[in-house]
Amino acid sequence: MKRSRTVPVVWKRTFVLVLFCACVALGAAVLLKRQTGQLSDSFDKETPKRDSIGTMPPAHSKAAQPEVRPLLVSPQPLSNSVTDADLNYIAARDLLIPAANVTASQLRDTYDQARSEGRRHDAIDIIAPQGTPVVAAADGTVLKLFLSDKGGVTLYELDPSGRYVYYYAHLMRYAEGVVEGKQLRRGDVIAYVGDTGNAGAGNYHLHFAISKISSPRQWSGGDPINPYPLLVRK
Repeated sequence: MKRSRTVPVVWKRTFVLVLFCACVALGAAVLLKRQTGQLSDSFDKETPKRDSIGTMPPAHSKAAQPEVRPLLVSPQPLSNSVTDADLNYIAARDLLIPAANVTASQLRDTYDQARSEGRRHDAIDIIAPQGTPVVAAADGTVLKLFLSDKGGVTLYELDPSGRYVYYYAHLMRYAEGVVEGKQLRRGDVIAYVGDTGNAGAGNYHLHFAISKISSPRQWSGGDPINPYPLLVRK
């Protein structure tokens, strides 16, 4: 009796069908991977990351990822210069020479002189004996009493306009009753001439400076104004 060939034929057809499906699935997987890679490369090319100043990092470099830094925002634009209107205002204040018994003929313009660390003086030195009373050059308010490495015992006076600061440095000590917030009248004794800070031992003088406030709530580091012509009326 002959055996039927029906079973082997069915088995062969099933095997071919399964093999075909596996090949199709494998081909689809390979095609999908290529398309995904191309899409990723395309995205990287079209949307490159920028660093904090807008420059492009080198392609395919993980080390070139931008560093995230906080933005520094000034509360308002800083002042860039001192105008004629500023000078006219201060001249109208009729400033006193802030060291008692010192005359205009005794003053020297040291405003542009060089100082250590590449600094410009931006002030004048008024030579006077130790203990000479230092007087308020104009009406104002004691803004800050400060002990500085360079300036020694210092006093910052705010002009009534709120736009200018008068700075007194190398003081021996403050006058009795001088505190921050105290209202000053032109000619009030506020301190005494000394040699504190980097003045040099025995080099008694008053360091006097004027500045225009260049940032809100700032009591130092404003735009400097030469006091010399304002004190000698030139």
